[in-house]
Order: sequence, then C-alpha cells, then structure tokens
Amino acid sequence: MIKKERQRNIFYGILALFFSLVLFFIASGSTLKVDLSGSTSSYEENLSNIPIQTTYDSDRYFIQGFETTVNVTLKSRNRVQLNAEKNDETRNFRVMADLSELGEGTHEVPLEVQNLSSGVTAEIEPKTITVTIEKKVSKTFTVEPVLSSTNLKEGYSIASLEADPQKVEITTGDRTLKDIDRVVAVIDPSEIGTSSSKVKGTIQAWDSAKNPLAIIPDPETVNVAVTLDAPTKQIELFVSQQGTVPNGVSHFIYRMSAISGTVSGDQSILDTLEQIGVPIDISRITSTVERTVEVPVPDGVTIDPSVVTIQVTPVFQTTTTDSQKGAASSDNPPSDEQPASGSSSEEARNSESETIMTSSDESKE
Repeated sequence: MIKKERQRNIFYGILALFFSLVLFFIASGSTLKVDLSGSTSSYEENLSNIPIQTTYDSDRYFIQGFETTVNVTLKSRNRVQLNAEKNDETRNFRVMADLSELGEGTHEVPLEVQNLSSGVTAEIEPKTITVTIEKKVSKTFTVEPVLSSTNLKEGYSIASLEADPQKVEITTGDRTLKDIDRVVAVIDPSEIGTSSSKVKGTIQAWDSAKNPLAIIPDPETVNVAVTLDAPTKQIELFVSQQGTVPNGVSHFIYRMSAISGTVSGDQSILDTLEQIGVPIDISRITSTVERTVEVPVPDGVTIDPSVVTIQVTPVFQTTTTDSQKGAASSDNPPSDEQPASGSSSEEARNSESETIMTSSDESKE
C-alpha cells in the first residue's frame, strides 16, 4: 500500500506538471483551439505578390517571359509563427525556381517553398512558371525620347526633346535583341509643365509594334531636356495714359515703336486677350520725350516685343492771341517739329490721328 503522504506528493507533482504545461502554452502564444469534441483548428493567411527567386547561370543566360510574383497561402496552428512568416521583415521562407540544369529554350519550371518555419504549411498559386532562356548579349543603342503630344495642355506642342546621355547599353537575350526596333526614354506627362524643363525618362526597348521587350538597361533612366511651343496670338497694343495732364496742355500725340505684339501662353488666358494697354505717365511731360516701357501681360503668358518705345508730344491749349497770330501767319504754317504751338484742338486731334496712322504704317514696314 502506498502511504497517504506519498500519494499526496504524486498528486501535487501531477498538478504542478499540469500548470507548467498551461503556463508553457500561454507563454509560447499557442493558439490551439479545443472545442467540446476535442478537435483543433488552424489559422490561415493569404499573401499576394510574393517574389519568385531564380537560380541559373546569370553570366551566360538571360531569362524572361514569366510572372515574377505568386500568391501564397500559409496555414498554421501557431499564430506567432504564422505572423512571423506573414511579415516581410521577419519572413524566413522564399519561393524558388531552379533553372540551373536547364539550357536555352522555353521550359515549364515547378516552384518550391524553402526555409518555411516548422508548423507552417504553404500552398503556391500558380505552382509552375514558363521561362524562356536565351544566350545573354549586350549592345549599345541611341536613345530616342518619346512624349505624346496628346497628353500636353491645350495648344502646346513639342519643339524638341534631347536625351542625356544619348546612348545606353542594353542587355537581353540574343533572340530578343533581334526584335528591338528602337530604344526610347519614356517621359511621364505629369512631369511636364507649360515651359521648357528637364525631366527623367525611363529606358525601354520596343519592337516594331511598340511593344516593350525584356531588357536590362544601363543606365535605367536618362535626363531629357523638353522644349515646348506655347499657343500664340496677335493682339493690338495701345497707349494707356496715366496721371494728370499738366496745365496748358490740351492733349498728347503718341508714336509707338510697335502697335501689335505676339502673346504666348495658356490658351485659356489668350482667349481673354484682345488688346493690351501700355501705361505712360504724362503728369510732368511738357515737351516731346521718349519713354521705353515694358508691356504688361497677365501671369502665365509672354509677349514679343516685351518693351516698346513711346514718343510723347504735348499739344498745348490755344489762346485768343495765338489764334490771331495763327490767322495772320496762315501763309507760313508751323513746322512738324513744333506740334504744340499754333494748333486748334480739332487740328491737334487730326494731327494725332495722322501720327498714329504714321506709326501704324511704320510698324507694318
């Protein structure tokens, strides 16, 4: 007969073992789920875009024609292990395609999961890939920058595209090399504004139907100088008189070096422009002067010419004495060099009209 004391010791030992096991499963994060029937269930994670790693002689061969990623379904009864394999930073497993024993040609290759944690299972979709193996070759090509004008803002057109560097080295398969029709630097239209700029162009090799081919370019991108032609419009220029007319001056006669200009910029802005006034301050002008004035334009557009020269001639008010003198000397009219004296208001206006007309004629010439 076992003594009662020994029986108690055995009981306590079993009880201690039970609690030790409970604590072990809690500490290790065991996720066993036991229902009333005693069955257990596992956890599942679906991972997408898992990269495929290949093993082959990369110095000798160039491979292409296969999807570079697969979907993987992981299952485990241990949540901790499953989370570790799910996380990119703590993942141990990898999907491999072994091509080391294959030669040139097209092959169907099975995929294999390696380094998977114990207690975790994996299913791959698809389970195989089709790979084309070619002899590896390299060749230097001239780069052709490409940018679709249909992606530009309304009215803009491409004036020039220039790549730097202008040549790149393309590594590919020997059969693919024969299909290369042109090597291009593809420009992202979103990087193009409304003025000339430098942007990045991604190197691609196209066949005759403009389909991208499998290549390894060196470098992968080039700088592209983009020059654009903006929409243009011919508009009228006129003098916009500013300031207070000095005492004794009736009005002014203006001669402009140009009475029209070519504006360029956003089409939406050009549509709102018909003429532009060039401001001139006449507050202190009492004799013929010339002023060089910048032509004001809205933001987003430019104009040619950007500055004009304006000759300003004051026409003075007439007095009774001047009128009498003018009548007495009608046989000897004042010269054109003195337009401010001996003229009536109506004569001055006629003189102004003739001056503007002369300016117009000179501009046309």
